[in-house]
Amino acid sequence: MSGAAIYIQRDLKISDVQIEILLGMINLFSLVGSCLSGRTSDWIGRRYTIALAGANLFAGAILMGFSPNYAFLMFGRFVAGIGIGYGAVVASVYIAEISPASSRGFLTSFPEVGFYFSSFLYSIFAH
Repeated sequence: MSGAAIYIQRDLKISDVQIEILLGMINLFSLVGSCLSGRTSDWIGRRYTIALAGANLFAGAILMGFSPNYAFLMFGRFVAGIGIGYGAVVASVYIAEISPASSRGFLTSFPEVGFYFSSFLYSIFAH
């Protein structure tokens, strides 16, 4: 999203403050999703909650891709943020439940390591 911020700002004719809010609010939106993920996974199960997270991410991407204005773009970010929150919490819990005890620690930390490694690679090659 950071690479597209310049083009979003130009196409939607929004200010720098609106871009900052747009980019930063995903953290707040994912907090909402992570707080809701426990009850949702208890209600419909871990696998279906992971599927719901994927559906939210997909729907959020579609909404953001077709957004004609700032409010619609922010709504798409909200939907995607809910999916990020669901996925971040429930994936680790599900992995911990299905993995054998001998590899549980490695497998539950693997998504975090992958995230930080990809962020590290992005910081090297993006500039």
